[in-house]
Amino acid sequence: MKSKISTAVSQIPLSGIREMWQRAAQFDNFISLGIGEPDFNTPKEICNQALEDAIQGATHYTQSQGDAELLKAIQMYLHERLGEDFSLRQIVVTTGGVGGLTSFFRSVLNPGDEVLIPDPYFPPYRHHIEWVGGKVVHVQTHFRNGFVPTPQALEAAITPKTKALLLNSPNNPTGAVIPAETLDDIARIAVEQDLLVLSDEVYERLLFDGLTHESIRTRPGMEERTVVVHSFSKSFAMTGWRIGYAFGPEWLIESMIKVVSSTTSCAPSVSQRAALAALRLDPKIVNAMVEEFQRRRDHAYEVLHKIPGVKVHKPKGTFYIFPDMSQITQDSRQFALDLLDKEQVVVVPGEAFGPSGKGCLRIALTVNQKILEEAFKRIQRFIDTLS
Repeated sequence: MKSKISTAVSQIPLSGIREMWQRAAQFDNFISLGIGEPDFNTPKEICNQALEDAIQGATHYTQSQGDAELLKAIQMYLHERLGEDFSLRQIVVTTGGVGGLTSFFRSVLNPGDEVLIPDPYFPPYRHHIEWVGGKVVHVQTHFRNGFVPTPQALEAAITPKTKALLLNSPNNPTGAVIPAETLDDIARIAVEQDLLVLSDEVYERLLFDGLTHESIRTRPGMEERTVVVHSFSKSFAMTGWRIGYAFGPEWLIESMIKVVSSTTSCAPSVSQRAALAALRLDPKIVNAMVEEFQRRRDHAYEVLHKIPGVKVHKPKGTFYIFPDMSQITQDSRQFALDLLDKEQVVVVPGEAFGPSGKGCLRIALTVNQKILEEAFKRIQRFIDTLS
C-alpha cells in the first residue's frame, strides 16, 4: 500500500534529527543535544494569562489574519524593535514559524521555479518548496568563512528560473550571523535579479556579545520583495504553542492570508493569547535566557576548540554550535551513531542539513550547565578512544 503515498511525501527521508532521537529511546540515561528546543519552560506569566483568557472564552476561531489585539501588539512590537511603522495589512499570524514558510511558498511558487538556499539549512525548507513543485538550489558555504553565504556564490547560482532566495540569520544549524555588509551586497543582487526573499529570523532575539540584529528587509529596494518570518518558539520558549507571524509587503501578505485561511483557518486562538502575553513580558526574562545560552556557548567552544582535530567557530547567535570533525572522521553520521552507542550522547550529523554540513555535527546547547559539562566530558572521552 505504500505505493499509494504521493511521490512528494514518499521521497522525504527520515529527518537526521528524528533518527537520532528515535535511536536514543533505547537508552535509559542518554543526554540529548539533538533537538532544537529551549530547555526552559514557557514563562509562567505567559501561561497564566493564556489560561485566564481561555477560561474567559478565547477558544474560538479568530480571523485568519490573526487575533485583532495580537496584530496590534505585533505592530507595536515591530515599531519598538525596528523603528518602523507597519500597517496591520502587512502582518499575518501563523501556526509557528513553519506556517510562514508554508504560506509564503504556496503564494509565490509555480512548478519549476527555483529557490536559492545557502546550506547548511533547516531541512523542512526543502520540503515546503518541493511540495508546491519548486526546486531547491543549494548554495554552498564553507567553514573557512564561518558558513556565511557569499554574494558571489549566490549570484553564480542564479538562472532564468530563479524566483526567490531564502536566508536564515541567525542560522540553524551553524549559529552564523550574516554581517551587515554582506546583507547589503545580497540585497543589491536580489534587486538587480528581481528576486523575492524570505528571511527566516526566528532566532533574532538570540544574539550574543552585544550584537544587534540586522535584516535584509531594511536594505534599499527590499521592502517590496521581502517577507520576514518570526516565531515565539525560540525566544520565548514556546515551541509547543505553535505560534509565529510574518510581515512584509501588503500585496504578498494578502495572498499568504488566503493560504492560512485554507490550511489552518487561523492559528490556535489560545496560543495567540499566549503570544500577546509574550509581547508584554518583561524583557529581562528573555534576556536572562539569552545570557544563559551565551554561557553555554562559551563553555562548549572552550571545550571543543581545545580538542585536537576539531575545528569550531564561536557562534554569534542561536543555541547551536557546529564543529567540523572532518580531521577526526569523514563520516559524521557514523560518528554520531557511535557516540550515542558508546556514551549515550545525542548529536546530529551535519550532513542532515545539506551538503555543506558534511563532516560536521550540530550540537544543541539546550540542557543546563551541569548536564552540558557531563555531555562534553563524554564527547571528549569518546574522541580520545578514536586516536
